Amino acid sequence: MPVIELLALLVIPPLVGAVIGYAAWKGKPTDFGRDMYWMCSVIACLATVSIGVYLQRMDADMRTSRYPLQLVLFGLDVLCAGIAFGCLIGAFAYRRGI
Repeated sequence: MPVIELLALLVIPPLVGAVIGYAAWKGKPTDFGRDMYWMCSVIACLATVSIGVYLQRMDADMRTSRYPLQLVLFGLDVLCAGIAFGCLIGAFAYRRGI
């Protein structure tokens, strides 16, 4: 399982971040600005940290019934990390529609 977790942490967040950063570079969505990307980055980062702290304090292993919940929360945490990373890139790469 550690290989899958390591792969998830090294592949998914940069991929999501690259997609969001590319969309920001293209000026999409049109109703987003630099300030909105900053705000989304901060909110996603707070969500990532909150979920991560909860996962560390959660006492679940494969023998308990809380293990599927832990897997789902880990996936959500990885996705939120990618969104935070992408919105941070988007705040710097943003430009109005071409």
